[in-house]
Formats: sequence, C-alpha cells, structure tokens
Amino acid sequence: MSGYQLRWDRVVKKGIYATKFEVMMQESAMDHHDHESHHAHRHYSDIIDMICRSELSSEVKKRSKQIFHCIAVAEAKIHGMPVEKVHFHEVGAVDSIVDIVATAVALTELNVDYIVSAPVPLGCGSICCAHGTYPVPAPATLEILQGVPIRSSHLSFELTTPTGAGIIKSQVNSYGPLPSMKVSAIGYGAGARDLPDQPNVLRVVIGEGTHARADSLSSSHLEEETVYILECQLDDMPGEALGYVMDRLFQKGALDVYYTPVFMKKNRPGVLLTVLASAPHVEQCEQFVLKETTTLGIRKDIWMRKVLEREVVSVATSYGNIRVKQAIHQGKVIRQMPEYEDVKEAALAHQAAFLDVYAEAAQQARKKIKEE
Repeated sequence: MSGYQLRWDRVVKKGIYATKFEVMMQESAMDHHDHESHHAHRHYSDIIDMICRSELSSEVKKRSKQIFHCIAVAEAKIHGMPVEKVHFHEVGAVDSIVDIVATAVALTELNVDYIVSAPVPLGCGSICCAHGTYPVPAPATLEILQGVPIRSSHLSFELTTPTGAGIIKSQVNSYGPLPSMKVSAIGYGAGARDLPDQPNVLRVVIGEGTHARADSLSSSHLEEETVYILECQLDDMPGEALGYVMDRLFQKGALDVYYTPVFMKKNRPGVLLTVLASAPHVEQCEQFVLKETTTLGIRKDIWMRKVLEREVVSVATSYGNIRVKQAIHQGKVIRQMPEYEDVKEAALAHQAAFLDVYAEAAQQARKKIKEE
C-alpha cells in the first residue's frame, strides 16, 4: 500500500504537551480513483489478505486482524451480510488502515501483558458518513461497544469512532479506574479537533502492578479469537465421500472438522458435519460443503473462543526426533502431547509399538522442561 507519509508533531492541547500522529496523503494518490486512492473502499477479506501478505511481525498481524475483525462483525450485523462480504468505507481508506496497523505496532512494541481502559466517552450530536447523517455514536461504534462500559458526554462531537471502538473492544482486557501499579511511563496523544473546556488527548500510562494483581491479570489473559461454525446434517452420503470431504476441508483452511452421529427425519441414521473456520477461510469452506456434499443448506454461527498459547518443540528419542506440542499458561508449560504423525512414522520405521514411541517422546519432553 502506497500514497501516504507519516508525520508526528509536538502540540499543546489546553495546556497538555502531546504528540500528534498524522497519516498524510500524497497529492498523486489523492488525484487518482483506483484501489490505492485515499477514498478507496475495500472489502474486509481484501484488507485481511493485505495484512497476511505483508512483512509485519506475526504479533502485529494478529492484533491488526483482531481490530479489523471486530469492526467487520459489527458492520456485518448492521448491514445484514456475511462478514467476509463487508465493504468498508471510512475504515477501508488508506489513512484508517494505517491508523489501525500503527496501533497494532505500538501495542506490540510496548510489550504490555494487560490493558485496562476507563469507560469510553462517545459524545453526542450527529455525524455525516458514507450512508448519510446519523446520531452519535455511529451505529457501528455502538454495535462494537456492546458489553463495554461507556460514559455520557455533553460535547456535541464524535468522541469515539468505529476505528477507536474496534481498538478498544479487541485489545482491552478490562475496564475501570486506574489500577494500582508502579508507573514507568506516561504518554499523551493529541486529536485533530480542539474541544471546549478540555484537552483532546488520549493518555496512556504504563506500569508494573503488584505481584498479586499481576498474577490475577495473567490468569485471565488468554488469547481470544472469533471462529465461524458451519453445520449441516447428512444421511445419504457414503463413508468414503465423508472422508474425502473432511480431508479437503482441512486443505481449505478449516481449523477443525468432525462428524457426530445423529438420527434424522423418518428415523434415518446420519451424521452432523461441523466445520470450524476463521474469517479468511469460512466462505471457501462454505462453498465446498455446498458443492461436495448432498446438503441443501448450511447453518452458520459466530463463536468466541479462548485458547492457550501453543508451541511445538522437538525432542530426541531412540527412535529419532519427535515433535511435541506444548500448551502454555501463565508462561508455564502445563501439557505436552507428542505429534501423532511423528510418532506413527517412527513406530513404522523402527517396527516399534506406537505407545512405546509415544511414551518415550513424552518422557523426553518432560525431561527437557526440567533441564530448562
């Protein structure tokens, strides 16, 4: 993505010395109306693809996708369309994309474990956007902030945009007053507008909490992500075809695929096909199921799930190196599972019992943890 420059200046807002960060559009980009234009509208799937193909770090990509997905889910609900079909207007412009990715970069660079926010002020009045004039807060902002404490304000301005709401909702762990901590850094970011009677700044405070507080925060800090659930019941497909469908769905990016025995109409035995997929892959999985199975329709839902941090390590055994998947909680390995394919290949290659190979790999993994 091109056609912009970044600029930051030190400004004073109602007596507060703050940093103003701006995305400056170059004149050549402002004159064109192609997909790189400042006013370009982009689909959610295009933006996610752009992020995935970038050279950003994995953590920055993850945070960026979390923010965009949070906004896309709200837009999809408001406009009554699938998330992957959401067509961004203001949020799809170059400066908004840069704002979101820059926020992801900043949060990654700050390397904080837990984020607390005060209740979010929304403002009042009305605002003009791509679909017309709406009351403040904008529909997308209010939709995103469901479940988030908000604060009333007499100021006739939009104090929180959908972009800001997406950042808050996807990145903040809890809401409330400033927590007890030892402060190590304070920063002020300036907004463009001058507000009456108060500085238009965002204050960020970084610090280290007490051990009790830190442990409490860490225990609830599990990675949260959105997944799509696709389901349909099948009673007229042979087992070989079902096996083929499962294999192909994994190839198309499904997170998980499984069959559950069910009894259907007229007491027919069948299976319930369940597919878990992330936003970039859900449409491809959906189309495959409609094309390759006998179902006439698919049920679709959005779930939130929390997952433990995972890491794969390699351990040396008498049967060769075996990969072991580790589940990590609060920085500690709490479970280890030797990879099935590695254990199977080693067992076949050495004419050994599968359980013997598995047990030795698990033992070596535990030994490796103790040595570290």
